[in-house]
Amino acid sequence: MDFVAHLQSFTESLPTALQFLGIAAAALVPYVEGEGAAIIGAITGINPWIAIPVAIFANVAVVALIVLSFERIRAGIINRRIAAGKTPQPATEKQQKVRRALERYGVPGVSLLGPFLLPTHFTAAALTSFGVAKGRVITWQAVAIVLYATVFGLLGYGVVSAVY
Repeated sequence: MDFVAHLQSFTESLPTALQFLGIAAAALVPYVEGEGAAIIGAITGINPWIAIPVAIFANVAVVALIVLSFERIRAGIINRRIAAGKTPQPATEKQQKVRRALERYGVPGVSLLGPFLLPTHFTAAALTSFGVAKGRVITWQAVAIVLYATVFGLLGYGVVSAVY
C-alpha cells in the first residue's frame, strides 16, 4: 500500500473531531496556514466541505488574534516611547518590504499578494504595526485566506482524486 492510501486509511480510523482538530492545528502554523491545511485535508481524504471551512476558520481566528494582540502591543510601545521622549527605531528589512508593498498596493493588495511574500501571520502583524485599522486588516486577511484556502483546497482535492 502506498503512503497516501495508508495515510487516508489511518485518517478514516480517527474520530471526526480529531480529524477537524488536525486540520485546525495545521492552519495555525505559519507557512502552512489555511491553504496548506486544506491541501493536507485533501491528501488525508477528509471531506472537502469540512476540511476547507475548518482550515479557513482556524487561520482567520489566529490572524484575528495576532491583529488584536499587535494592536495592543503597538499602542503600548508608542505610549512608552512618547513618555520616554525616544525616537522610533529603524525598520527591519522585512518591515520595509511590507511597507513598500503597502504604499504601492494598499491593504487589499498586500493582503491578497501577502501569501506570496510572507505568511498571513506576519503580514497581518506588520500591517497592524504600521497603524492600519484592525478591522480593515482582519477583513482583507480573511478575504485572502478564504480565497487561497478554497482555491488550493479544491485543487488539492482535484489532484488527489485524479491520482487516487
